[in-house]
Amino acid sequence: MDANAVQQAVRDGKSIAGQDFSGADLRGVDFSGADLTGCNFKEANLSGSNLSNCKLLKCDLRLADLSQSNLMDADLTGAKLRRANLANSIRLGATIKASALKGAYITGPTAYVD
Repeated sequence: MDANAVQQAVRDGKSIAGQDFSGADLRGVDFSGADLTGCNFKEANLSGSNLSNCKLLKCDLRLADLSQSNLMDADLTGAKLRRANLANSIRLGATIKASALKGAYITGPTAYVD
């Protein structure tokens, strides 16, 4: 599924939970409020995307580019973020276990983690 198809599915309220987006170019996609539980985003480019208020439960985000993305109030319980790029991302109110961030690249404002 390319970025346009993903964006349309989210707009239409279709479930994309559990989908495999590994290595996909999803720059700038507005996922806000979507249920992305169990999705595989390993090595995906999500830079500049809006993931606010998303359910990212048990997602694989290893090596994903989340730079300049909006993760405000997102639930990343059980997500794998090892070696993910979170540079200049918005993480205010996000539920992220500190242990999931091992090896992640984080710059910008203070990281907000539980």
